[in-house]
Amino acid sequence: MTVTNQESCTNIHKIADGIYRINTPVDLGEGNKFSFNQYLVRDDEPLLFHTGLRKMFPLVKEAVASVMLVEKIRYVAISHVEADGCGSLNEWLAVAPQAEPVCSVVAAMVSVQDIADRPPRALADGEVLSLGSHSLQWHDTPHLPHG
Repeated sequence: MTVTNQESCTNIHKIADGIYRINTPVDLGEGNKFSFNQYLVRDDEPLLFHTGLRKMFPLVKEAVASVMLVEKIRYVAISHVEADGCGSLNEWLAVAPQAEPVCSVVAAMVSVQDIADRPPRALADGEVLSLGSHSLQWHDTPHLPHG
């Protein structure tokens, strides 16, 4: 694990070949703690899964930059449309000119086509997105993440 920001304790941890977890712990006070996580797949066409909150963009960007050039991000995937999942989506699209939002067909239809500065790539249930040596398979799970 590498701490990429001393003040926030944001860190990046290689969890498998080319796959990293970015973590920002948050102290909510009164002994309550929470962690925001994103996942980076560094490959021929790198993918960031979840963006984090808009105000956390500099922290997540700093963590990504510790292992690759941020402008090389090709896909920004989100599982749901809430601030922790896609709060800084447009910030990522601004710094990565080839980046494309990736989401479900339903998310594209009801939200992402409207909120994203670039058209999303809507993946159908079971569809596979090749990143190079890694691939992502989309599974529609309407009951997740907040069932």
